[in-house]
Amino acid sequence: MEQLLRIAMLAVTVVFAVGVTVTSRAPHQITLLGMRPAANLGPMSMMPPHAIIPIESSGRVEEWRNRRLLAEEAAAAAQAAAAAQAARAKAARTSASAASAPPAATSIPSYPAGTVQDIITKVFTPLGATAVAWGLRVAKCESGYNPRAYNGSGPYYGLFQFLMSTFKATPYGGQDIYDPTANASAAAWKYSHGGAGAWGCK
Repeated sequence: MEQLLRIAMLAVTVVFAVGVTVTSRAPHQITLLGMRPAANLGPMSMMPPHAIIPIESSGRVEEWRNRRLLAEEAAAAAQAAAAAQAARAKAARTSASAASAPPAATSIPSYPAGTVQDIITKVFTPLGATAVAWGLRVAKCESGYNPRAYNGSGPYYGLFQFLMSTFKATPYGGQDIYDPTANASAAAWKYSHGGAGAWGCK
């Protein structure tokens, strides 16, 4: 019995000693393993956890922004290039039209009296040199200066190849459509009223 008592007291002593040792070491372990000195945390220690962006995530956001900016710049450059190309194409078409247009007439030519060219010249002279040049050019293209020309596809008649209905709608519609003076006069009247675009020949 005495021996058991000694063993129990020895066990209590050992337990007490171990408890004291663990208690004395615990704060140091907590300090070393679980805490950081305040001096090492810096300004970030004062920020809320949701305000701190991980370095990796921040890098990805920056890369995404850069890619978006590059895409926007590329789109703007493509639009500018397309606009410039359209402007060049328009300028080229305008230049080609100007080059293909016949030069403006500055004088009225003279032809032997009674010829078809003389008839056209006299009829269009009151409208100016440009009108005379237009009349001579269109009559040559339409009929080859032939007052009796006929084209069954219209049908078209005479020097300026009128449709009968169009000719009759002019002040000269009561005359012979094959008469070069009447046909040319009808053409001059239509030209003076903005109808030059009715002819395929220019």
